[in-house]
Amino acid sequence: MTVAEKPQMRRATNKDLPVLLGLEALFTSDRMSKRSIQRFIRKKNIWIAIHGSKVSGSIVLTRRSNSLKARIYSVIVAPSARGLGIGDTLVAHAEKVAQKDGCTDISLEVRGDNTAAQALYKKRGYSVVKQLPEYYDDKADGLRLTKILH
Repeated sequence: MTVAEKPQMRRATNKDLPVLLGLEALFTSDRMSKRSIQRFIRKKNIWIAIHGSKVSGSIVLTRRSNSLKARIYSVIVAPSARGLGIGDTLVAHAEKVAQKDGCTDISLEVRGDNTAAQALYKKRGYSVVKQLPEYYDDKADGLRLTKILH
């Protein structure tokens, strides 16, 4: 697979649960439970990226009812697909879905030590709006970012 191959995006289904649990297991802390993933699938909040014939990443996008604000809850890129633009594709897809749903802005939290993700979000126009000391289960600091959607 090369960077030039654009991944295909689709909503996750219950058949994707094993691979989604595998992606979630890549995290050392703050993992979503099987039950949470099933709930997000049921609510149609999870999209997956297919690169070649493999699931190469996932994104969870949420929105409270009667709100114009969307939230990226989780982004995961498989280690074998890193550096191929999968993260950018996932985030761009979430932004398009949020815009189509009438959202005015989108936010997310990112680990303070995840410089690669921070660079991606900065490139896509996200701004830091809040420092989050000891935000994660392992007491790592976080940052809240937001982007105005046009």
